[in-house]
Amino acid sequence: MSVLIAFLSLAVERALGYPDWLFNAIGHPVTWIGRLISFLDRRLNRATDSDELRRRRGVQALLVILLVPGLIGLALHVMLWLIFPSGLVVAAILGSTLLSQKSLAEHVEDVADALETGGLT
Repeated sequence: MSVLIAFLSLAVERALGYPDWLFNAIGHPVTWIGRLISFLDRRLNRATDSDELRRRRGVQALLVILLVPGLIGLALHVMLWLIFPSGLVVAAILGSTLLSQKSLAEHVEDVADALETGGLT
């Protein structure tokens, strides 16, 4: 079932993308993770610390970066299953909001166009 949800999520996201109104209202999970990474980098990665301490803090940051979204996803999965035991479509739609393939492709295309026309410096 999870593989089917993943494929449906990819299809929905590719067809519809992430709505601008939703991004303006709450941002996107990819940007949330980016903010988390920036926060952890500012708090844990100090040039004055030893390499060993920075390495340990880097591992801690990695664990936080993996665990926070993973636990949130697990909680959402369980809640969805409890509310909609056969909510394949709901799961696919929610899953599609966690992806960014369409908008990423659009942004890459904009950069490529700018590079080709000399509009990017």
